[in-house]
Amino acid sequence: MNVAIYARVSSEKQEKQETVHSQIAELRQFAGRKGYAIVNEYVDEGYSGEMLARPALDKLRDDVSGKLFDSILVYSPDRLSRKYVYQGLIKIELKKHGVEVIFINNPEKDDKPEGRLLEVIQGLIAEYEKAQIIERTRRGKLFNAREGILVTSIAPYGYRYVKKSSELSKDGYYVIEENEAVIVRLIFELYVNKRLSKRALARELTRRKVRPRRGIHWRTSTIDKILRNETYAGVTYYNKHIAKEPEKRNPESVVYRRRKNSSLRLRPKEEWIPIKLGEHLRIIDSDVFNMTQKLLKKNSVLLPRESKHDYLLKGLVVCGKCGSPFVGSPCHGKLYYRCGNRYRKFPLPKECSAGTVKADKIEAVVWDAVSEALQQPDLVIEEIKKSHETVNENASKLESEIRDIEQSLMSLKDSRDKLLDAYAESIINKDELKQQMEKSREREAFLSGERRKLIEQLSHVMSAKEIKRNIYHYCNQIKPRVNSLSFQEKRQVLQLLVRRIILEDDGTVRIKAVIPIQEEKRIVNTSSALCPPATATSKALLARYWPLTSQKSIS
Repeated sequence: MNVAIYARVSSEKQEKQETVHSQIAELRQFAGRKGYAIVNEYVDEGYSGEMLARPALDKLRDDVSGKLFDSILVYSPDRLSRKYVYQGLIKIELKKHGVEVIFINNPEKDDKPEGRLLEVIQGLIAEYEKAQIIERTRRGKLFNAREGILVTSIAPYGYRYVKKSSELSKDGYYVIEENEAVIVRLIFELYVNKRLSKRALARELTRRKVRPRRGIHWRTSTIDKILRNETYAGVTYYNKHIAKEPEKRNPESVVYRRRKNSSLRLRPKEEWIPIKLGEHLRIIDSDVFNMTQKLLKKNSVLLPRESKHDYLLKGLVVCGKCGSPFVGSPCHGKLYYRCGNRYRKFPLPKECSAGTVKADKIEAVVWDAVSEALQQPDLVIEEIKKSHETVNENASKLESEIRDIEQSLMSLKDSRDKLLDAYAESIINKDELKQQMEKSREREAFLSGERRKLIEQLSHVMSAKEIKRNIYHYCNQIKPRVNSLSFQEKRQVLQLLVRRIILEDDGTVRIKAVIPIQEEKRIVNTSSALCPPATATSKALLARYWPLTSQKSIS
């Protein structure tokens, strides 16, 4: 009798353990003992038994009509499918062509009711076991994640996963892959300090001949994943995604997927389970990471995309009535800005009645206000004086707290001297001395840390004289070119300075902007008149801004 062999394994782990090869070996041995001639072998490696669409199984079903074989050998019912319904469907289809399925773990064909009942029970048990395995695995992973144990074994770029060790009774953990960690730090620095786009970052890494973990060239999607991955700041998350069956774009097409739920959807953040990795595994400072997320959000709105028309204020204008962003809207060859909440597509209701505004009109008003401020630094200084009074109050408070801590540190030193005197006079024994000294050192370490934090905060508070000097420096850099900037250069200036442009219904335009302020030691000559000098750390760059507000009318 001519037979075909069908074998299946459902995971890469089973593939590596050569489970499929052991299945094939037993099927071949069974055919040899029975004197069957094997005419073909069909193998699906890494495909879930819940999926009916499998390449080797489809090929087998197509070949049945050619009368190439009389029977099909399968190790057990769950290798054919984990769903009993699918098992029955396949067997009925094969039977129509005169081909029977032989399971070698129960090779004797039994058409009696008892035999058919046993077969049904085997199929249902296989389906139940699959569901039970999935549920146990899910609950086990959730429990481990809540206990702070790493669940995934796939380490992100910059880390290497070390497997669980039964000998050392240690769970799996990450270690920093220093060669990759250097590249991660470079990516964050170029994105935050140099303001390179993700595409420019990919080109720069290629130019430096840095290769990704997989493939040859860096992709913008890979760069984006790195910039958004909080693991680099010392916290990773489990339960971020839910696996779902992807939607078919073309119902007629056949798509082979190795598992049913192969599409990932992001869960609400409150369902994420944080796993703290520890300070020793932090590649990026948390402040730098948070700054990066703000830039990513900002750039998603501001960065130019494919468009037929250029809008100078793209992503900056918001509606004064409902707070929604204004979007570019061409009409009969003219450019306008309109509230995105006004022209919502059916069936969504219109939620705002704000009017449209001509692009050239509002763009001229905003640019004139910004260029005026840049060419007249005294106007900027007057605005900053209003907010500087609050800063001086904060500085006085910080200085007072530092003095209090220094006084406490002096008191600790005196108390330790007294403890030594008490020990010398045998008032306290050695154990008591050791215990009291340990408490004193712990208290000293805590106070010293608090003092360092306060001094760092105070170092960012600048005097009125420093602020004035910085503003003149920045404005003098950009003043000579303000009236000759190109469209893209104007966009660059506005993206740097303007935080929000609020357009009221009466035609009033409120411009909320900032001026970049840097400490004296960071002021250096620069060839670019558009951006402030690069700082040593991205934290200092974005922290040194002072708010400005301007109000104009386009009525």
